[in-house]
Amino acid sequence: MPAMQYKINLPSDYDMNIIKKRIKDNGHKTDRFPDLLFKAYLITEKANGSLTNSYCPLYIWQKSTSMNHFIFDGFFDNILDSFGWQTINIGIPLQVELTDEFSQSQFVLEEYHDIVPQSNLKNFVFQTTEYQDQLARVVIYNPDKWQYVNFTFFKNKPLVTDRTIYSLLHLSLG
Repeated sequence: MPAMQYKINLPSDYDMNIIKKRIKDNGHKTDRFPDLLFKAYLITEKANGSLTNSYCPLYIWQKSTSMNHFIFDGFFDNILDSFGWQTINIGIPLQVELTDEFSQSQFVLEEYHDIVPQSNLKNFVFQTTEYQDQLARVVIYNPDKWQYVNFTFFKNKPLVTDRTIYSLLHLSLG
C-alpha cells in the first residue's frame, strides 16, 4: 500500500480560485479510481494565514500497480501540462485509521518527524497526537529520507498555529 504526494508551491499572488475551480470541475474524476483508497485534494492559501499558496494532493493506494497506472498511463500528465515537472514524494503507510465520518473532513494537519540514527529500530515509537475531534489519521514513513509524517483529518479547523493546515476541497474515495 503506497502513499504519494506532490507539493506544487504557487506564487504568493497566485489566484487560488484557479485551483479551486480545477478541483471543483475535475475532482470527481478520481472518485472510484481503481485501487485508490483515497485522494485528498489539499491546498494552503496565504490569504488564509498560510505561509504559501500551494496545491498538495495526498493519495493512498491499495496497490502499487494502480499508482503506476496513474503516473504512467496519462493521468499525471494533467499535472505536468499545467504545472511542469513535479517531484512525487512516495512513502509507506504505517497506520491508516479512518472513522465512519472520514468523508466529512475539511481540514488536514500535517506533522513531520525525523527518524534519527540509532543502533536499532525494533522498539521505535512513532509519535502521534490524539485529537479529540479527529476523523482520521494516516502515518506515512519514508526510509529514504528517514522521516515520517502524520496527517490528521478534521471537520473543523484545528487550533494549531505552528504546523501546516491544509484545506481539503474534495475527497475521492476508491
